[in-house]
Amino acid sequence: MTLHDAIIIGAGLAGSSMAIQLAERGHSVLLLEQQHFPLHKLCGEFLSVEVTEIFGRLGILDAVRTAGAVPIQKASLSTSTGESFDGQLPGTALGLSRYALDKILWDRASEAGARCLDRTPVTAVRGSLDDGFVVSTADRQYRSKLVFGAYGKRSRLDGQLGRAFAAKPSPFVAGKAHYRGHHNVKAVELHAFPGGYCGLSAIESGLINVCWIGHAGLMQAAAGPARSSRGELSSLAVLRRNHFLASRLQGMDRVGGSSRSLSRISFALKGHFDRDVWMIGDTAGMIAPLCGDGMAMALGSADLAAPIAKAFLSNSLDSNVLRRRYRSDWNRVFLRRLQLGRCLHQGFLHPSIARLAVGLCNRQPALGNALIRATRGSVQAWAL
Repeated sequence: MTLHDAIIIGAGLAGSSMAIQLAERGHSVLLLEQQHFPLHKLCGEFLSVEVTEIFGRLGILDAVRTAGAVPIQKASLSTSTGESFDGQLPGTALGLSRYALDKILWDRASEAGARCLDRTPVTAVRGSLDDGFVVSTADRQYRSKLVFGAYGKRSRLDGQLGRAFAAKPSPFVAGKAHYRGHHNVKAVELHAFPGGYCGLSAIESGLINVCWIGHAGLMQAAAGPARSSRGELSSLAVLRRNHFLASRLQGMDRVGGSSRSLSRISFALKGHFDRDVWMIGDTAGMIAPLCGDGMAMALGSADLAAPIAKAFLSNSLDSNVLRRRYRSDWNRVFLRRLQLGRCLHQGFLHPSIARLAVGLCNRQPALGNALIRATRGSVQAWAL
C-alpha cells in the first residue's frame, strides 16, 4: 500500500488549496471528493477582498478572471423595518460561482501533481499523527502521514470521528440558487427579515446568487403548514417581508439545477483536530454568512496549515508542536472574526436590533465601514 504524505478529504476551497501548496513542494498528495466534480454548492459565492493575493500565489488569478469573476466594491444593508446603509468594501471583492471556482482549483491541484479522485466518499479514518493513518473508501484503503478534514459544513465523518458539535441541534436552515435579472454588480447586498437574512451577489455570466439563512421554526410558521422551510417558494415568501429585498426579487428567474439547501447549520467552534485528523475550512469552524468572509477564510486556513504541514513532513517539528502551532495560529487569525460574526448574526435575526444597528451605521458611516473591515482579513493590493 503506497504511503502518501497527505490525504485531503474534500475538494472545496480549503482542500484543493492545501493540495496545490503541498503538491507544488513535491509532496505526494491524494485529494478525495465524494461528489462528481464540478457541482453547485450552498454558498454565497462572494469572495472577500483578501482572496486576490491568495489566488495569485496559487497561480489561478488569470483563470479566475477568464471565468468571468465580477469585481465588487460596495456593500448594501437593509432591514424589514425600512432602514438601509450603503458601505464601502476595503478593496475589490469578487463574485464567482463555486461551480466555476472549485473546478479551477481542482484542475490546478492536478496540474501541481496531486492525485485527484472524485466520486470517492471516505467511510473511515484510523490512526494518528505519530503512527500514520489508514483512510478507507468503499473499495480500498490508503495510507498517509497526514489527513486533512476539508469536507465542509457537516458530514457523516463528523459523527464517525465523534465530533461534539455534530450531536448538538442547530435551528438554522439555509438555501441558495442562481437567478437572472437586473442587479447592481458593484455591490453585495444583505437584507434582514424576521428570523433571518438574505444576500445577493453578482457572479459570472450575468447571474445573481441569492443565498438566505433563517431560524427554521420562524420560517416554517411564516410559510404555513403546506410548505417545508427548505422549499424555495415558502422561503421566498418569507424573504419578501423586507420590501427592499422584495423589489430586488421582482422579475428574477431562477436558473434550473442551481438550488441547494441545508439544515442544522452550525457556527460552533468545531475543533482544530479530531482523532488527529487536521481540520481546515468550514470543517474547523464557519463564520456567520452575513460577514461575507467564509470563502476567504477557507482559503486562509489552508494558508495557515500548509507551512506547518511542510515542516512536519520534513521532520522539522513533531506532532505536539504541530498541534500547538496550528491551534495558536488559527485562533489568532480567525477567532475574533468568528466571535464578532456570531454577535452580528444574532443581532440581524431580530428586527429591532437590526433596525438600531443599521440605523446607527447610516448615521455614522465610519462605524459601518469599520465593521465591514473587522470581519475580514488583511488586504494586499492586487489590481484586477
